[in-house]
Amino acid sequence: MYMEQREMTGISVMRAQIADVKAVKALADKHRKELGFIRHAALEQAAREDRLLVAKAAGDIIGFIHFRPCRDGHVTIYEIAIIPEWQGRGIGRSLIEAVVDEARQCGCTMLRLKCPVDLPANGFYSRLGFVRVRVEKGKRRPLAVWERKISLEDAVDSPIFFITLTHHATEIRDIIRLWDESGDPRAPFAHVIFTPLFSSSSTVRLIRQLKDERGSEVMFDSGGYQVQMGRATYEELFDRLLRFYRENDWADWYVLPDHVPLSTDTDREVEFKVRETIEFARLFLREMGDGFAEKAIGVVHGRNGEQIRRCVEAYSEMGVRYLGFGSFGTSGPSGTVNLISRKSLSLLSLLQRLIREDNLKLHIFGIGSPSHLIRLADADIMPTSFDSAGWWKAGGFGKVFFPTGQQLHITIIDRYSATLNGVIHEKQRTQHDCPFCTDISRLRRSRIMRVMHNLVAMLETIERVKDYENKSGDISHSTQCDTQSVEDHPRELL
Repeated sequence: MYMEQREMTGISVMRAQIADVKAVKALADKHRKELGFIRHAALEQAAREDRLLVAKAAGDIIGFIHFRPCRDGHVTIYEIAIIPEWQGRGIGRSLIEAVVDEARQCGCTMLRLKCPVDLPANGFYSRLGFVRVRVEKGKRRPLAVWERKISLEDAVDSPIFFITLTHHATEIRDIIRLWDESGDPRAPFAHVIFTPLFSSSSTVRLIRQLKDERGSEVMFDSGGYQVQMGRATYEELFDRLLRFYRENDWADWYVLPDHVPLSTDTDREVEFKVRETIEFARLFLREMGDGFAEKAIGVVHGRNGEQIRRCVEAYSEMGVRYLGFGSFGTSGPSGTVNLISRKSLSLLSLLQRLIREDNLKLHIFGIGSPSHLIRLADADIMPTSFDSAGWWKAGGFGKVFFPTGQQLHITIIDRYSATLNGVIHEKQRTQHDCPFCTDISRLRRSRIMRVMHNLVAMLETIERVKDYENKSGDISHSTQCDTQSVEDHPRELL
């Protein structure tokens, strides 16, 4: 989804939560002369269906837009309003562009709205590229009908990056502070995934603060990795997750409980885990009640195409529209490290095709490094979103990433690839430069500098993958990976 962060002014545009509806209704009532009477129930329903966006400054709602994607390929904008003291500052434009982005994700090619002919807002729509196509008779006054075509070719086709923040709150604060101090205009904390059941209460509060103050889109991961590690049984995870999700309705997405297969599992064990994942997801949705499926992410597991198809069909039947792939090969202690392979790519290709046929969304869990983003692009796999903690973990183990896929173990002295000259060579070759690798000696000594550098490299890779897809070109890269495995995020590709 669209998320605009304006760090200089503290303005953010985000999907409305149910708790926001009261303030939206109050703002709508102040503009009743222009908008007419808007029912509270209609706004609440729009918020539940992600059809209501709000603009916030310092946590306060300063504007909103209410819209609906229609089956004939257009999006109708019902109402838009900005509080008077914030008008003329680009808030309205930001809200309109947010709806444009939502329309593109739905495959819609037209925005449409109606505005009384005597209102100054008509000039605003004209400046934003709308064309007045006709004038209709309204209940009380004539209405100008405005339309704006949307080019899907210009849509942002790079995947949304959910940054993994299952860490101590102090470490997360340090990462955020260093990023803000760097002056980089990108917003890596706009989309966050973490595992709340296995995070401290201070981390949960900090993620909530990111959502409230920066408008971060938040995904709760289920904690299947902890079951894999023996820290909880699958049944315990189900009960704890159900209780936590019921008590915390502020996330945007909720990953359903899943039973993670391992490479060491027999075919019979994998089949059992696939069936259990589906059945427990169905039970979980029933327990959570109406409307929850719209915010749920179903995890697809399987060792063969039939199991992948069965998962997709089951989740579609349940009303789940966002699916996550987590069925990579595993290695390392207790199968804690995910690996990419030709078979994984084949299953992902099948899943992507099935998802596109049903107009669903695809999330990929645990992309460990830039090289794997590139391998996915090479295989024509482009998910809606993905998450990664590899940039953080690899930095802790002395590795630095570069946006063309290469990674160097900079703390090992007796290798050329770990020398200062090796890093200089890669920076020149990839044209990478960031505040965190300016002092290469410090990069070698400082774990936090490596972590921040790797985050920049991951963001640059996403941008290059987008350019690669748009131009149908090639990315000059090296996909050589250090064979030394590290324990990483639960679903991490290495």
